[in-house]
Amino acid sequence: MSNEKPAFDPTPRPALSKATDAVWHPTLPRDHEERAPLSTGATSDALLGPKRDKLVELNLEVPKSIRKALKTEAEKRGMSVDQLITMLARNYLGR
Repeated sequence: MSNEKPAFDPTPRPALSKATDAVWHPTLPRDHEERAPLSTGATSDALLGPKRDKLVELNLEVPKSIRKALKTEAEKRGMSVDQLITMLARNYLGR
């Protein structure tokens, strides 16, 4: 066994190929089957709700301490109490 380093060969190895929309990265051999598309057709990591929902009025009674905490949090985030409650409800419901 020799102590010499092998000479660097800059040519790409067969396992590396250039995708049409990316830089060099490892890929599978060309004879593989294509993945089935997502059933929802969505390509994003997070499925978001509609861009603009129609707003409806919702009347409810909450304890004063909760109302004050919501108002404080909304002011801290720079939004209205209605916007904060909508955001919290969407996060809770996962929408």
